[in-house]
Amino acid sequence: MHKENSTNHKILRSFIIPVLDYSPHSPYNINTLLDDLEDIHGEVICIFNSHEVFDKLRNHPRIDKYCFNNLNAGVSRSWNIGINMAEGRTVFILNADIHIKSLAVSQMESYLLRLDKAVIVGPQGSHLDFKNLKVIRYFERGTFDEPVQVHDISGFLFAIHLERFLKHNLMFDVQFSPCFYEEWDMGLQIMRADLACYVVPVKDFEHHWGASHEENLSVNYFGREVSRKEILTKNRERFLAKWIGDLDDTDISPSASLNDVAKARADTVG
Repeated sequence: MHKENSTNHKILRSFIIPVLDYSPHSPYNINTLLDDLEDIHGEVICIFNSHEVFDKLRNHPRIDKYCFNNLNAGVSRSWNIGINMAEGRTVFILNADIHIKSLAVSQMESYLLRLDKAVIVGPQGSHLDFKNLKVIRYFERGTFDEPVQVHDISGFLFAIHLERFLKHNLMFDVQFSPCFYEEWDMGLQIMRADLACYVVPVKDFEHHWGASHEENLSVNYFGREVSRKEILTKNRERFLAKWIGDLDDTDISPSASLNDVAKARADTVG
């Protein structure tokens, strides 16, 4: 195991993992992810959003820092908390139900540090029609072999260039908690800062779409139950209210070509 927070040892990489449960919908969970990270350098920061998992894992030897929220604070808040605690040059955000190998980490980091104006990179993301709130093309693993500038990066796995992120006062907007539209919102924030996000051809990970894609999803958010439909409807309204002026008068096309056949994710929001 590699601890990177020892005296006089500069932390070069941070891993942020929001943890709500043991990912019953997936063959992978926080325990298997911590096993994956055993031999990968970087500090591990867990944002626990439930008593059950916190009580069992608070003293896990691979966890360097943690925050415990006694209620589920939502993904945007969890990411922000982790970023505020991170000391790495690069910051990786990972779902607890990810299986990841060292090569994927090193490849994402390499792309992040060398691509023009890159502030966020990830293995999957989208070209979007913001005005109509639709996906034009979803870039899934194995469907591209070069980095592509995109409008948003899928939130289950991505890496942040922390210096650029903080320098331009970027922050995940908590009004889109507990979930949905936070990725699109960040994509627009990044473009307004004259920065870029890219999907990159990284393949050494596994992820199964989970509960957030279930039509009958109900989320316990700050102690109250909210439905997937309710979250989508309200966050759609918030997204339009925040960005409507920009969507009307701004060229939002990414620099990358859209000549490929459109492939939208079947269960995209909107």
